[in-house]
Amino acid sequence: MAPISRTVALLALVGGCVAAPPKLPLQPSANASARPVAANVRSDLDRQWIDQNGELKWPPADGFAMPPQFVVLPPGVLIDRFGGDGGRFFSPKGAAYATRALPYVCERLPYTVYRVASPLPAWAGKAAPWFDEPGGATQFQTDAPAAALMGDHVIEPARLAGGSRAQQAGGSRAQQAPPC
Repeated sequence: MAPISRTVALLALVGGCVAAPPKLPLQPSANASARPVAANVRSDLDRQWIDQNGELKWPPADGFAMPPQFVVLPPGVLIDRFGGDGGRFFSPKGAAYATRALPYVCERLPYTVYRVASPLPAWAGKAAPWFDEPGGATQFQTDAPAAALMGDHVIEPARLAGGSRAQQAGGSRAQQAPPC
């Protein structure tokens, strides 16, 4: 018998869908574009955002401005992320890049839109200001990375107008990309 994922087990534990709190929008503003507008991409990053090992210094509390709330995203919701299928952080589709408080290098990584296919448990809250960006976007943190959630059929790459897969890669990729 194949083991079940933590996501499937958590869904069994909560017994169904839980609506997201009204203060955490599932949809971005009406003027959001298919690909969020990127912040000013700089050729360097201020030393305050780099640790003693030369790695990116990520914010405390997993980047949440305040303690996150447990939610279960219902099927049909569109979420997106920068950085490929290895990450566990998402935002509502179209949230502005600067409001995600990601470092400029993440804007150059793949951007993918996903459709929630089965109820998706997550921790939700506002992104804290960091990397000289204002933060404020709703962010969802999941137990499993996007690749595992796709394998469990909890999310799927969204198909947008024109029928093409909603994934774009920007710029050149570094040998080892940061965990955006």
